[in-house]
Amino acid sequence: MLRSILVSSVVVVALVVLSVGTFASGDIIIADIDNPVAYTIEEVNAAGGIQVGDKLFSDWRVTDTESVNAIAPNASEIVVTGIQIGGDYGLRFNSGWSAPAGQLADSTIKFKVSIVEPWLSERWLIKDNALWITAFGVSNNTDAGAVSVSENVYAFDPDVHGWSQPIANKFVYYKDDDDNILYDEKDFVDDMGVPVALTEIWVIKDVIAYGGVGTVGTAHISEFFQTFSQVPEPATMALLGLGGIGVLLRRRRR
Repeated sequence: MLRSILVSSVVVVALVVLSVGTFASGDIIIADIDNPVAYTIEEVNAAGGIQVGDKLFSDWRVTDTESVNAIAPNASEIVVTGIQIGGDYGLRFNSGWSAPAGQLADSTIKFKVSIVEPWLSERWLIKDNALWITAFGVSNNTDAGAVSVSENVYAFDPDVHGWSQPIANKFVYYKDDDDNILYDEKDFVDDMGVPVALTEIWVIKDVIAYGGVGTVGTAHISEFFQTFSQVPEPATMALLGLGGIGVLLRRRRR
């Protein structure tokens, strides 16, 4: 999996131009990596999900909380696009989270990721995932303004089975200082710390823009990426004839 992304130490603002897709309700959207098209989460839900490579992203839910002058987008305002980075498939998220000083914009996004046929029959599994924050800005003349995306990954649907121990969690953020994390990646592990790989997982992420304390300042985020690794990986499929699946499930990426 790609482990780095070049981002300036100053505020990053990206102008994103997206093609808007059309779909027939009930027909799963098949993402075209070479000609990416953006769909709202509301549209993806109506279609039954969006398939990117070997993975289906489905069962979406968005809840938003915002202060009086802040903007936290909902399912009809957040768009997703299928992507592939370093052989791993995932999604690009675009919208506009914005909060002036003393204000908060917060959207919680939940979805399911599952391996689809024919890869499911071939025993492909999801083993880790990564998160980038890529278009954002913080301008604050006092203190504490920040943008962030955090997430927990679960082996079971927490709404059905309760809030169990996540198999991975990530936190990327920007605070207009030197203590920033713009990329995070985690292998999936059980509650004993043993690496695991699964045919389906549930992701719950929190997207926040906080304008900071005081009366002057603003914070915004408009884009972040999400990818998921699988086994067997294209570069290591030859290992399968030598018992390599056990090695792949237990090793960490270098």
